[in-house]
Amino acid sequence: MITNPLSILFILGWGSIKYLVALGLIFYYDYNFGESMILAITGSMMGVLFFSYTRDALKLLWYKYVGKPKQGKQFRVNWRTRLIVRTRQRFGLAGIAFLTPILLTIPVGTLVALSMYRSKPKVFSYMLVSFTFWSLLLIGAYQLTGFDLAQQLHNMLAFL
Repeated sequence: MITNPLSILFILGWGSIKYLVALGLIFYYDYNFGESMILAITGSMMGVLFFSYTRDALKLLWYKYVGKPKQGKQFRVNWRTRLIVRTRQRFGLAGIAFLTPILLTIPVGTLVALSMYRSKPKVFSYMLVSFTFWSLLLIGAYQLTGFDLAQQLHNMLAFL
């Protein structure tokens, strides 16, 4: 049962940046299935909305404090950029949205999706479907198995 508004704000805040951290907090506070789904999807979509509408301002702040990328500088390719490029080539926006909660973070996934596709409603709808899918899968698995993550963490810490 949702009783503590501070824990809800904490979960929504983490949910707008790191989806898996928010799920861990939801499991820790032991919300029921419906509450868990609402908190996970709402927090994630708040992050998508925030980063999509503040993208240009964040870019200006980055350029002001970090600097613009130099023109002659060689671009480094790592596993994440390869994954993003391959996913976009093979699966398009659906692939980027599918990877956002688990492998990419919400800010990175949102900014990448909006840099490749200009239609915000389309990006929002794909992200919503992705967060709903992952929430159903992970929260459903947690609720069905009854695996008590908080108790397991407590046991591990007591062992150390």
